[in-house]
Amino acid sequence: MHWWSQQAWDAAAEAQAADPSPRNLMAAAQVQALISMAEALHRVATVLEERDEEHTVPPSAARPKA
Repeated sequence: MHWWSQQAWDAAAEAQAADPSPRNLMAAAQVQALISMAEALHRVATVLEERDEEHTVPPSAARPKA
């Protein structure tokens, strides 16, 4: 878990504990769902970046030597 997601998760849990009203519980659940989606997107982006780096041809190899 990244530091930003941990902070958001902790803040949602604190808000939920401070005011366990149904409205606040729903807001905390929405924050937690958004954190999960952000982390999944981050993992996808990392995989795509790694894949792109593997398929990138170095500039010196792209030009034939004369």
